[in-house]
Amino acid sequence: MTNPPTVAKPRATRNDAQRQAILDAASLLFIAKGFGGTNINDIADAVGTTRTALYYYFPSKESMLEALTEEVTEKASQLAQSVSGRDELPPDDALRQLILQHAGLILSHALQFRVVERSESSLPEPHRSAAQGARRALLEHFVRVIQRGIEGGQFRRDANARIAAFSIIGMCNWTAWWFHEDGELSADAVAATIVDFGLRMLVPDRPRRGRATGIDDAIGQMREALAVFESQTKRSSGR
Repeated sequence: MTNPPTVAKPRATRNDAQRQAILDAASLLFIAKGFGGTNINDIADAVGTTRTALYYYFPSKESMLEALTEEVTEKASQLAQSVSGRDELPPDDALRQLILQHAGLILSHALQFRVVERSESSLPEPHRSAAQGARRALLEHFVRVIQRGIEGGQFRRDANARIAAFSIIGMCNWTAWWFHEDGELSADAVAATIVDFGLRMLVPDRPRRGRATGIDDAIGQMREALAVFESQTKRSSGR
């Protein structure tokens, strides 16, 4: 019996690099001029190529937006799915992985994420529905892990899994608008801080000696959170 031929894995080529350069240029223009205000000639000029050459990679600016959506929105859902279905993981470990993955994706694709968020309504069908479905699926993956922790007693019994998931995803997503690679905090430090805040929100408080009021607890938690953030900032700035 003849064995089937081995299929070699594709390697990155000049075509891949040119395709990425086109997407990067399109992203900058979509942010600066809006999706509707950008045309193919604008993108070709920004890349330094002709309109005809651009069509070799993308038949339209809508197809560029589709590719950007796959890089961010659909990828985020796929990453979350790879964690949420692993019931053998303790809920806190699973949530930590979910946050690190999602925050890492947004921090490394901040410009693309901003484009997709602003321009999703310009996606043609069925891509627009697919993007909306991916965002809903991402939320449900977070909710599933958090709810498992609530029911298992690892997370606070009075927590609302859906509100917690919205809050954590929102913290991750918002980094696309304020994070700068040359800023004081690294992407890893930002992601780690979001993990810390997310878990502090859900993990039950440890028993404290003596009597403490609700206000005392709230003030203590805020001080602890501020101390973590301050230490991260000082370490990153070298002070």
